[in-house]
Amino acid sequence: MNNPELLVTIITIILTMVSLILGFFASKNRKVKKYYETYLKVEKKVKDLCVFAELNYKKGENKKKYVLSNINCFLIANNIAFDIKIVENMIESLIKLTKSINNNNNNNQ
Repeated sequence: MNNPELLVTIITIILTMVSLILGFFASKNRKVKKYYETYLKVEKKVKDLCVFAELNYKKGENKKKYVLSNINCFLIANNIAFDIKIVENMIESLIKLTKSINNNNNNNQ
């Protein structure tokens, strides 16, 4: 599995787990349901942006800046009130996980 495919798989797994947790709570409360729906929109966009950044940028900081700036534009364009810190934390978690997996793959080769 090459690096972009691995990244997509990792991002999908992490975001799916978070979505499942939010989905459970969304069924309990209308306000949580609205937040969950918003989270799913943002999650999909972050995933798409991360994959694009991985394919088109070499430096990690450039990838992160690309994702953050584009997700911010997405939030504004769609009039979505969403804490950008949550997105930053999501991206940081993905970065740590992909670095760990990439290091393990390099050690096994």
